[in-house]
Amino acid sequence: MRRAVPWIFLAACGGGTDAPTDRPMTFGGDRPVQLQVPSDFSDDRSYPVVMILHGYGVSGFIQQTFLGLADLANTHDVLVLAPDGTIDGTGRPFWNAGTRWCGAATCPDDVGYLGGVLDEVIATWPVDEARVSLVGHSNGHFMSYRMMCDRADVVTAIAGLAGLGPVDPCAPSQPVHALHMHGTADAVVPYGGGDWGGVTVPSAVESVAQTATRNGCTGAPTAGEPKDLESQLPGAETVVAITGGCPADGAADLWTLEGGGHAPSFSPAFVPELTAWLDAHARVR
Repeated sequence: MRRAVPWIFLAACGGGTDAPTDRPMTFGGDRPVQLQVPSDFSDDRSYPVVMILHGYGVSGFIQQTFLGLADLANTHDVLVLAPDGTIDGTGRPFWNAGTRWCGAATCPDDVGYLGGVLDEVIATWPVDEARVSLVGHSNGHFMSYRMMCDRADVVTAIAGLAGLGPVDPCAPSQPVHALHMHGTADAVVPYGGGDWGGVTVPSAVESVAQTATRNGCTGAPTAGEPKDLESQLPGAETVVAITGGCPADGAADLWTLEGGGHAPSFSPAFVPELTAWLDAHARVR
């Protein structure tokens, strides 16, 4: 992918909307999502896929804009999907990421839905199957963990902000690269985990440690170069921890935004740093 510069929060806001071939552009059946395609799309190459998963109560369009990824298809030569979750009893879209969200009234099979969308795109477009990534925020980050557990056959990397997990048993079929980003002052999804709305959730550190164990990492975390991702905090507030001894297709990294909240005010460095991480973490086949 080529690098580019950028409340909780995929739809057709970036990339081409007219099919460059006779390939389908809309996926998901009765929950349609439009595929965003680079304007210079060519049938002669394969493309990474990035699926953006919104937070609770907002749309994919809002999430993509908030993250600074509105034109990701064009700036990074990727196929982009930004699906919307189903509507809960209060009229807000959400993802069923497991125990915390699956109530008696509605329990959508979002693993089946999102996995089915990815399967359809891979079957009909020239996809680089070593680079199928999820980028999620909050509830979307929880959902990314759920997909890592249940669809590791397709999902090769997840990069999430302000979520935790997984909250249910997890047994991925193979390693999945994982980047966990979280603010220590998050008042919505606590960095330290614990009891959260009646459900026990792991902390950010525990979430990454559990992923590292599942991926087969054998080393301890080491410090990377600090990053300046939050424009309202002075200096390079983001502490980087990279788990050592991980397999080539199973990184487990933690970016801790010291003093950062649930919905950061991103600095211009955020999108380049995020996309550089995705660039560097393909599945080794």
